[in-house]
Amino acid sequence: MEKVSSLINYLIGLVLMWFARHTPQDIAFMVGSGVALVTLVINVATFFINWYYRRRTWELQQALAKGKGYEDR
Repeated sequence: MEKVSSLINYLIGLVLMWFARHTPQDIAFMVGSGVALVTLVINVATFFINWYYRRRTWELQQALAKGKGYEDR
């Protein structure tokens, strides 16, 4: 139990030392950069998901226009 509490105390100490090293402006910049990066990843993933399903919808419409059912593919 003592090893676990020592490890937790050291980790808390490291986090507090890291926060003390940076100004609030630095931390805000890092958090903002992280949020922007996550937003970019979500938008890129959404783009490819939408592209895939729009392509599938277009293929289905083309198949139905030719008189084929979706099952005939």
